[in-house]
Amino acid sequence: MRSFTLLAAAFLLGAACEQAPVSHPPASQNLSPVEQMKAEGDAFLAKGDYGNAVEKYRQAIDLDGSAIGPRFALGTAYSFMEKRPEAIVQFRWVLSRADAGSSEYQEAQRWLIRVGALAAPAAVAVADQKGEARPVDPSTVGRLVGKTEWPGVTPQRRMLSGTMSLIGDEPVTQDVKRNRAFRLGDGYEFKDVPAGRYRVVAVIDGTTVWDEKVTVETGKDTSLTLSQSTSPVPAGKFALPADKPSAPATSERSR
Repeated sequence: MRSFTLLAAAFLLGAACEQAPVSHPPASQNLSPVEQMKAEGDAFLAKGDYGNAVEKYRQAIDLDGSAIGPRFALGTAYSFMEKRPEAIVQFRWVLSRADAGSSEYQEAQRWLIRVGALAAPAAVAVADQKGEARPVDPSTVGRLVGKTEWPGVTPQRRMLSGTMSLIGDEPVTQDVKRNRAFRLGDGYEFKDVPAGRYRVVAVIDGTTVWDEKVTVETGKDTSLTLSQSTSPVPAGKFALPADKPSAPATSERSR
């Protein structure tokens, strides 16, 4: 039986006690380098050596970033180390890539629901039907806040509005895309953002004013100021129109 059985069993039971040591899987010509790294990680995990297990799983991921097994195993190791935010990131990645019928998907989903990082499917359906907000675990998300700056432009002097998008920029955030209106020269905010890398794209009247990268961390406020100095658009694009000169006064005709 493949080593995943051991991981899944320990995962489901949530066992805090030490696992009985197992023998180190022998190297085999039938194993790919990725499978070999994962097998070595499984052996460390079974012995409770979570640090080395994490290292092996990371090496496997470096070899093949799309492999489901090492990602699930890495999340499992993090869960045993009580590194909940890190485990959540890995298990969410599994949900975004694994087949819904696979054991990895189902176990990752159960764990996320158990720790409150994911609403149960039935609860999600009911919330969607009622238009209710889903509960969010603050330990799994962060907040992106900032302001936009443009020479001579504020909402009080000139109202320029557009659309700002927060777009996932890595596999674990690829399904995240949020849009909001913003006013040039004013602040902005994105709440309850899953941790990870994103692009912030701001568009006014069809012109992309900013396309910046940012990394949001869990439980923190990440600040990003969008200024004209980081924009590909010249400052004069949104300059206030020059005041029209007053018409010269006509002199009164002599009587």
